[in-house]
Amino acid sequence: MSNKQRLVLSIIDFLNQSIQDGTIKQDDKESLEVAIQCIGEAFEVDPSDEAQRTRLSVQPATLPSIFDVFLKTREKVASPSSDAASTSASTSAPTVNPSAADKEYAEKAKASGNSYMSSKQYDSAIEAYTRAITLDPTNPVYYSNRAAAYSSKNAHNEAVLDAEKAIEVDSSFVKAYHRLGTASEITALLPLHSAVD
Repeated sequence: MSNKQRLVLSIIDFLNQSIQDGTIKQDDKESLEVAIQCIGEAFEVDPSDEAQRTRLSVQPATLPSIFDVFLKTREKVASPSSDAASTSASTSAPTVNPSAADKEYAEKAKASGNSYMSSKQYDSAIEAYTRAITLDPTNPVYYSNRAAAYSSKNAHNEAVLDAEKAIEVDSSFVKAYHRLGTASEITALLPLHSAVD
């Protein structure tokens, strides 16, 4: 239920922000507060519980930013522009059919990548996931995992590209949207961080 609780916490945060920033009319504030309480209780999410908030938070991403990324990605996939159409030949969803042996070796490469990720050897993980992608470019998990490895080493632009590729391969692969939203959010915030330093 953890992923559902993450979504619920994001919804609650969005609704609370809507109350605070004046998006919701004052007359509707009390009704929305009751709805927030009911939603939280139904899914056993308490936004005032810091331990639970830490466990479930998707920060620095927010529900609106993740949704914006989803909409932009869906628009790209649904109706590519003429520029995108001309470059999509090299980045479109793979049409190859990997052999059973290729898929088996790809899974082994992914397992190696996962092991490297566990020990925070991100460059080695990226190499392993790249081998998996070379063997089986039809599996969105490999692109998504490589996106996670890139994010872990703060290479967020590369993470965005891999998350987008995972979505292109399988638009129903939800984890790729999360990776894309998180990497995009961080990428958008980077100029702000550098300006502060």
